[in-house]
Amino acid sequence: MLVFKKEKNARKLILGHLDDVQECLVEARNALEAFIDGDLDAVREKRVVVGEIESRADARRREIRDVLLDGAFLPQIRSDIFRLVGCVDGIANKGEGLARFLADQPPALPDDLKPNVLVLCQHSLDSFDQLRKALKDYLKPKGLLEKLHVHVARVDELESEVDELESSLIKRIFDSEMEIGQKMHLEQLIKRITSLADLSEDAADELEFAAMKSVV
Repeated sequence: MLVFKKEKNARKLILGHLDDVQECLVEARNALEAFIDGDLDAVREKRVVVGEIESRADARRREIRDVLLDGAFLPQIRSDIFRLVGCVDGIANKGEGLARFLADQPPALPDDLKPNVLVLCQHSLDSFDQLRKALKDYLKPKGLLEKLHVHVARVDELESEVDELESSLIKRIFDSEMEIGQKMHLEQLIKRITSLADLSEDAADELEFAAMKSVV
């Protein structure tokens, strides 16, 4: 019974961590929207909020580590679970980095690119949302592998869409008459946004590997 209690506690912590990361990304997107609206004070406020959420996610990741070390789940899958949690936590770090970048180094974004940047961001967040659903399927007591694979496949599709949008945006930027410094600054913004989808795909790959070994 003690083992099942530890597993239940671990699942609760992992799901809480997923919620933390989701909240972190939503607030990072809100920071981007405030930046696009030209409200830099709001961007700075959001940077603080995102930082606090990211710190909370880090603390919960350490709690998960302690529970796993204390014997939650079978030994052969503990490292897989903790690696997955680490991958997801890295996505929160990127969200926090995006908010900090917008607050501390706001680039000059032309009006005609603003809608495309917002679409790019939403696709990146949608990629994480599919990863989150797949992880929830994995964590269910009997596992839901068919649903998990559907969500993982959607992560891959969204990441490919993000890649195409990124390529198109960067081409537009470097084909423009902007100064090279502004172009490179905007490229940094684009890549910070797309890294959310890139890391979601990396985590989805880790999840598929873990699912091949066993179902939690």
